[in-house]
Amino acid sequence: MKRATVLSLSFLFLCTGVINADTPSLLKMFKRAPAVEADASKTYELSEEDGPWLILATNFVGAGSKERAERLALEIRNDLNLAAYIYKEKFDFTGTIGRDAATSRAVRYANRYRYDAYAVLVGEYDSVSHPSVEKDLKRIRTAKPKMYENTDDLAAETDRSNPVTTVKAITERLLKAGASKTLGPMSSAFVTRNPMLPEEYFAAPKVDSFVHQLNEGTKHSLMKCDGKYTVIVKTFEGLGKIIDMKNKGDIEPSMARLDKFAADADKMTRELRSQGVEAYQFHDRSRSLVTIGSFDTLGRELPDGRFEYDAEIRKVMKEFSAFNVRPELAQQVPAGSKGVASNNVAMIPFDVEPTPISVPKPTRRSLYGATFGNR
Repeated sequence: MKRATVLSLSFLFLCTGVINADTPSLLKMFKRAPAVEADASKTYELSEEDGPWLILATNFVGAGSKERAERLALEIRNDLNLAAYIYKEKFDFTGTIGRDAATSRAVRYANRYRYDAYAVLVGEYDSVSHPSVEKDLKRIRTAKPKMYENTDDLAAETDRSNPVTTVKAITERLLKAGASKTLGPMSSAFVTRNPMLPEEYFAAPKVDSFVHQLNEGTKHSLMKCDGKYTVIVKTFEGLGKIIDMKNKGDIEPSMARLDKFAADADKMTRELRSQGVEAYQFHDRSRSLVTIGSFDTLGRELPDGRFEYDAEIRKVMKEFSAFNVRPELAQQVPAGSKGVASNNVAMIPFDVEPTPISVPKPTRRSLYGATFGNR
């Protein structure tokens, strides 16, 4: 497969609009998807790497909930050949939830209770529009796992001796009343985010096979950044002509501008690197980005509820803002003129407000979960 350079973005973009590129050679080795691991001696706990999007199949509460979740995850792996994980969530309703405005007294929950719940999550999808999502959702909603035939398991989940399982018992009864005969016990399954990932992760640029190909041959590619977060210091973005005046969203990208953006991003990144700055570049279908830094921590929540970015991230945001103009540069602007000096590198100004984002990384299935060329 040919490696793309920053000067050949338009060629790649146009080609994918006509024909599908060759599939990865790895895919050609398989007649069908390889079997998902299902080892009864292992506990498949959810991690940050297990896809940004998953299907929440069901959740378990009450005594023995973890063991039931593990059994269901293993059964889904065995019978449906889908990656399944368990995720523990703690719930605590024993504290206060503020103060009464009239009396200033602390407000507490009516039913003070603390418990753990175990969710069973399925799949490793790089986006909600992944081609396998709808098919897998249907399989999960109609599946009838054997573990649900165990009366002891059902009794533990719907035990009315505590508030948690009592609520579930009522919910289960209501769902059964209006359920279709074709649906199974996981009929309420839905797509959700990976709860292990921070909110900022979902602001990261999308990385599918095509975008991965655009960045594959790029010097100092953001795809090779080892950190979890970085800071966008320059955004090259601009579309082309409007195809249909009635539909303002129907815009045709300008290939010449995309190539110019890519070249400028490359120029800016190389110059920053020559100055000893850890700079990266990234290209997708409509823009090019220059980022600085590689950070494992985004920041922290302050006691008053506000979020504060990590000190090193704040330093980058300040230093590489267009408004952070060196005094000697500002003096070059004639007095009384309308010109405005801006912080720049290689004669290219930085963004006014640098923005921290998650580093875009392909998930384990994003490159091989769908045919190259799907967009």
